[in-house]
Order: sequence, then C-alpha cells, then structure tokens
Amino acid sequence: MLQTDQQRVARQWLTQAEGYLTLSCDLAAQLQTSHRVLVGNALSIQRWDSVRRDWIMDASVAPLSILPDWKLSGKRQEPLMKEEPLAWTCRADGDQQAGELQLSQSNLGQLRLLWTGDGRYEVR
Repeated sequence: MLQTDQQRVARQWLTQAEGYLTLSCDLAAQLQTSHRVLVGNALSIQRWDSVRRDWIMDASVAPLSILPDWKLSGKRQEPLMKEEPLAWTCRADGDQQAGELQLSQSNLGQLRLLWTGDGRYEVR
C-alpha cells in the first residue's frame, strides 16, 4: 500500500512538472523571449535576457522542489554540450526541445514524463 501511495505522489509530481513545462512555453510566447526549465535540485524557470546575454531566474515562478527519496534525471533529444546544464527550452515562436524526465527510486522503479517538442506530454 505504501508503495502505491509513493508512486501516486510521484505521478502527481510529474503532472506538476508537465504544467511547469507548459507554463515555460506559455511565458515564452506571451513575453516573446525564450524560456527554459532548468533541472537541478529543483525545477526552475529561467528566461533569456538579451541585454545581459544570459539566462536569469524568472522570479514570478517558484521552483518546483524534487520529491524526497526520489532521483531525478533527464534526457534531451538534442545532445548537451560540455558543461551545459540540463534544461529544456521553449522559444517565442513555439519551438520546443523534446526529451524526458525520469523519477526513480530503488525499490519502486521509475516513472517518466515524455514530451515530443510539439506540446504533447505523456506520463509513463
């Protein structure tokens, strides 16, 4: 029963992560500047600052904390450059990077959030 509850919570977290990705893309379209979801100790949304020519945190959106006891990893369809942080970008024109987030726990297996880069998402 505990295993099922923990998996349910993990699925709910992935649904929140999906909403986070969607919000990032909505902000990119609304503000006409690229936004990205950065994967670290939490998911956070950053926007491209063309004056600084760098990514800055979007202070209007609180980071989404990682679930305790779960490991978060991810893959992008486009390979990462050396020292590039793991992130997914939404551009103002609607273009998105495809990839997946994986939540895993040793005794519970893994759950994945897949997206195709065209606004479609799937939790497995």
